[in-house]
Amino acid sequence: MEEKKYKVLSIGAHQDDADTSAGGLLKKLADKGWDVRLLSLTDGCRGTFREELAGPRLAEIRKKEAAASGALFSGRYDCWDVEDARLTASLENRERLIRYIRDYKPDLIITNRPNDYHPDHRNAALLVQDASYLLTVPFICPESPNMTYMPVMLYWHDSFQKPYPFRADIVVPVDDTLDTLVEAACCHESQYFDWLCWPDRLEIIDWPRDRQKAYMKERFSRMLARHRDLYATEVVAKFGDAAESIKHVEVFEICEYGEEPSKEFIEMLEK
Repeated sequence: MEEKKYKVLSIGAHQDDADTSAGGLLKKLADKGWDVRLLSLTDGCRGTFREELAGPRLAEIRKKEAAASGALFSGRYDCWDVEDARLTASLENRERLIRYIRDYKPDLIITNRPNDYHPDHRNAALLVQDASYLLTVPFICPESPNMTYMPVMLYWHDSFQKPYPFRADIVVPVDDTLDTLVEAACCHESQYFDWLCWPDRLEIIDWPRDRQKAYMKERFSRMLARHRDLYATEVVAKFGDAAESIKHVEVFEICEYGEEPSKEFIEMLEK
């Protein structure tokens, strides 16, 4: 019998969201033979302080950066044409997402939680939630065959406390895939080495590339080591004596809008 090829779809509002928020896990799954797909729901056209870049030119730049990042996971990185900072949880976008997910048929969907500082992030999560149940309903978007199962759905980590703090249901050691995550972030030059430097760290823009990469590695290493410390109880509970050797983790919350993952499915993600 042919072994099942699993599929994972990571959905973000912007081109750097879907990969840098879950890149350690995505690389582990790709290495295990999973098919990896990434999706940005906006074109990223407004994330700049440079007048000469804002608009279609930046959208094209960010599309190329996303493609380079997707290649690191042996996957495809799609970018919708919705204007940056104008994503809404509209019926049109919901049905577009339903058709997109049905066409790909993922076993796992990853996105951000709906409580977030950015309206595009919040609406991305709402669109995934609103699409979830309807994926299996035959007469919603009937031109696109309905799915016969619900994907497992996960939220990647955030630090927001209201209406409730993040819960680490899934713990993924990423010491062995941290470098790929950093490389993915470095693909998004217009974001990490330009836009996010404004207005307080503009000197980073002129750093040599090697120094920029080292800075990015230190940034992600520090963040994921902090997650290891913050969720130490969960790490020890899941990995026992092996927890001592784990330095960096990505953590995910199970979204109840999706299928409840089995113990075996969780083990596929965490091991």
